[in-house]
Amino acid sequence: MYTLFPVPRHITYGTKTTRLSYQNLTVYTNCPLHVHAVLKTLSIETLDVVTLARNEDESYFIRFGSVLDANPPQHDQGFMLAIEEDSLHLSSRTEQGLFYGCLAYEQIARQANEDGSLLAVEVIDWPVLENRGLMLDISRGRVYTLDYLKQLVSKLAMLRINVLQLYIEHTFAFSFLSEVHQGSDPITAEEIRQLDRWCKDYYIELQANLQSFGHCNRLLTTKGFRHLRESDLYWTLSPAVEETYSLLDRMYAEFLPNFSSSVLNIDSDETYDLGSGKSASMVEKEGKGEVYLAHLLRLRKLAAKQGKTLMVFGDVILRHPELLEQIPNDIVFLDWIYDPHDEYSTPRKFAASNRTFWVCPGTGAWNTLFPRQDGAVKNIQNLTMEGIRQGAEGMLLCDWGDHGSYTPPAFSLAAFAVAAEVSWSGKKIALEEQLGPVSRLLGEPALQPLHLLLPRIHRLPAFWSKNRSQCAIALFDEPLTGRMLTNAEPPADLEALKPLPENVAGILDPESHHLMRPLFGISEESIEKLQTIAHEARALVAGLQDDLLCSQYRWLCDALSLVCDKLRLGRSIRAGMLSASADCDQFLDWENALRLLISRFTQLQLDFIGWWMRVAKTSEIMIPLSYFAHIIERLDYLKGWLGAQRKAMETNHEVDWPMATYQTAGYKSLPTY
Repeated sequence: MYTLFPVPRHITYGTKTTRLSYQNLTVYTNCPLHVHAVLKTLSIETLDVVTLARNEDESYFIRFGSVLDANPPQHDQGFMLAIEEDSLHLSSRTEQGLFYGCLAYEQIARQANEDGSLLAVEVIDWPVLENRGLMLDISRGRVYTLDYLKQLVSKLAMLRINVLQLYIEHTFAFSFLSEVHQGSDPITAEEIRQLDRWCKDYYIELQANLQSFGHCNRLLTTKGFRHLRESDLYWTLSPAVEETYSLLDRMYAEFLPNFSSSVLNIDSDETYDLGSGKSASMVEKEGKGEVYLAHLLRLRKLAAKQGKTLMVFGDVILRHPELLEQIPNDIVFLDWIYDPHDEYSTPRKFAASNRTFWVCPGTGAWNTLFPRQDGAVKNIQNLTMEGIRQGAEGMLLCDWGDHGSYTPPAFSLAAFAVAAEVSWSGKKIALEEQLGPVSRLLGEPALQPLHLLLPRIHRLPAFWSKNRSQCAIALFDEPLTGRMLTNAEPPADLEALKPLPENVAGILDPESHHLMRPLFGISEESIEKLQTIAHEARALVAGLQDDLLCSQYRWLCDALSLVCDKLRLGRSIRAGMLSASADCDQFLDWENALRLLISRFTQLQLDFIGWWMRVAKTSEIMIPLSYFAHIIERLDYLKGWLGAQRKAMETNHEVDWPMATYQTAGYKSLPTY
């Protein structure tokens, strides 16, 4: 029996095994492009290939051995694969479907018996969702190199992802906006054109994405464009300023021709300050929803000039559902929700209005050292399944990089696979069952145990929260007065992915406007468990084949170990100071421990730079590097402060046991929601 990813709709086994003597077979095909993929799988360099003409209504096929009758599925991306005695047959209505059939055959070939024989089998498969996409954030941190993006595209194709978007706020090299992207090493028009061509070879549609309403802070804080702001939040382009539209028109004219796709995602989410500034009178007269809709319709015309239709995030329009039926149906809404829920109601709202929509779950790989994988799996599967039930036309998985993209990118691959599986097969398959086939598919068997082990981080009390993770906060938390040391520990009934207990109130975050879990202190029991996870993961990392993968997981293990040692040292210092029990030897031990922590943080920073520069441009690396600079400065300050207390003790002066003179300059931790 074969294990395939994604799980096929129909798989039927025969009773015999066959060991095809490929060297003696003739290959018949009307699609020579994909013959080479099959031959590569078989490690065959030459073979007798007969290329036949293809009639317009004929399916594409590749046949080894005897010619079999075959009826591929009617779906454009579907395929039929049959392995019988002395023959192999692949067929599809399209080249794309034949490509997916070749990928399925590659998986089967890797599972051959020791003698090279294969069990007779027939696979008939096609996707539930026609559009299965990924959006990569290249604006809040990493701007990926073209080489890395090409490597990623080949992996996405293996997973049968067929849409890719790069989320852009300020990181495109507009010829007339150099002041905006200055210092950001943006992606260029030539790089996009090259990537577009590369994606086509893998049947992936590279869709344009350009933020066109909210989230425009970099543009609106740049001299020459500040007058376009809605308010002094410098967040949203004002629809009350006509120059907003002439600027977007010019941007679209330079940006959009680089994409062969007919789609432009204008994002336009979270327009927090709309109506609070220059458009206040418009909103008062017409209504906030109407002003938002008018903006969409103007952008629709601008995009049409470049031959594009619109996608837009649906959060704002859902607050004005009465307007949904006024929106042209060529605008695709993206129903984004990244929180893990058992049920989602918003797909039903879009379906009820007869609007075209996709669902947008998230990888949970932002504001964290390791993705909130349990929550991401639940979010991806449940939201996508509800979208399928309500008639969604696609799924677009969002891999955000809030506050600097410091989470290593390799860690999101598991979420990519979960999204690919559910959007292709329409089945909720346990992650444990998916990781084996995916790890084999990627040629990295050690990924399976790593991604079964590491999610335990966020099952520890206090560590999980939506949109952030306390493991990252703990790494950069103030070493003596940080909240992980001073806040109350979580109640016994606190659980990850669950609502807060009745006696614990949420906190409204002023930046994200999300209701968040409070930050809790981290217990010694949790530190011990985290240390065990880091130790076990380090042993598994040795089994990874790819050096780049290995460097990212090894960095994580080092970071988790630092979290544990830093918390324990901070707790020891606080206890010794508040009890006035430390002697000179204890102070010297603390100072030496801090010296070693500084050395380890410096090495962690160097390793961070190492893997970052292998996947991304220098652009924006200063954001996460500032976090390292701050925590190293705090550790050094604490070391010096303790040295001063030791000298006071040695000279019979008063020691500041209550730590009243310890200054933090307002430092808490890295920015997060």
